[in-house]
Amino acid sequence: MVIHSSVPKEIISEVDGVKVAFRPIDLPNARIVHGSQFPLAMTMTKDSGEKVTLDEAANAIRDLSERGITTDLMNKHGALVLRGPGDPSPEAFSKLVHAAEEGRGRVPYDQIGLAGSRTVHGKEVFSASESPPHLWIYHHNEYSRYTKFPSNIHFFCNVSAEEGGESPFCHSGELFDRLQEDIPEFVEEAARRGLNSPDVYRAPGKEGKNFIFTWAGPLAFGRNIKPGDDMATMKAKAEKEVIKLTPHFWWIEDDQLEVHQHVPAFRRHPATGKPIFFSSIPGRYGTALDRGATDPPYIGDDGMAFPPATYTDGEAIPKKYLHRAWEISNECQVAIKMEEGDIALVDNYQTTHARAPWTKGNRKVFVSMWDTLDPKEKILDY
Repeated sequence: MVIHSSVPKEIISEVDGVKVAFRPIDLPNARIVHGSQFPLAMTMTKDSGEKVTLDEAANAIRDLSERGITTDLMNKHGALVLRGPGDPSPEAFSKLVHAAEEGRGRVPYDQIGLAGSRTVHGKEVFSASESPPHLWIYHHNEYSRYTKFPSNIHFFCNVSAEEGGESPFCHSGELFDRLQEDIPEFVEEAARRGLNSPDVYRAPGKEGKNFIFTWAGPLAFGRNIKPGDDMATMKAKAEKEVIKLTPHFWWIEDDQLEVHQHVPAFRRHPATGKPIFFSSIPGRYGTALDRGATDPPYIGDDGMAFPPATYTDGEAIPKKYLHRAWEISNECQVAIKMEEGDIALVDNYQTTHARAPWTKGNRKVFVSMWDTLDPKEKILDY
């Protein structure tokens, strides 16, 4: 096993007389970003070497969180993958993630504007992307093209695919560094002008082929829509939710909803102060590229609209910059084959995530999103 000097050799938690050791495990394709290994993976075992129970793992994680260790590890390494009791149930994920985040004083993130589909599987436990297994989900920081977003998104492996289905991560700081190195003119222009992030939401009953969502979804803008509401009532209720994100929206043909959100192109991490590319540009462009929708009218082979990000004033960003950002995210990624019961605690500011296709077996990964209430821990302007 090769352990980099930036990785702790061992962390011990002791709760009610039970000692649990967190020990690093090797990730052959891990990267070194700003002097630290990205990401960090650790096993949880009793100090005696015995397997930990779910309750023991939850107690140990809560202990580390209350002591500030979980936060320090995520700030330093971007993401922390833990392998412990091996229970792949959604109930296990809920127990572990609540221990981690409640121990840090975080609160569940209130999702709004979701351009996708998720199923609730437990308390603060949702399915990840439910798009078909042959599709890539490319790199993005969760809700980064929105004006509201969680500080953390955590993943949990319920079922691991036999072939494929890796969980790739990419460090947002390395992404920024590479953009600055490869296309500095884009960094300068985008930092000055900001981004306009457009989305088109289909009407209920007119869902797309690969990405099944509408503006009436409960995690989009339909939380107050009730069965039996007519279209006018549904639209009025949806508008009250959209305005929480942006005043820039309008209704277009076939009762579709177009939403534009103006966001910075780059930010700074609140703990490190380093610049990060906190963005959905690589993911949105890659998906559009796969669907043949990177040129006007930006309609994919599945009939879905994939409007690209522009500068805030609406001027198009040259496609060569969008393409290069997508390439760099793929070049810098660390693809992890998560085992059933693995939990990945992810700093959403500092780490993008993606989903590789799978060709054999099934794959099911859950997500849980959390946020900080401390202004000092909120993402910084660039």
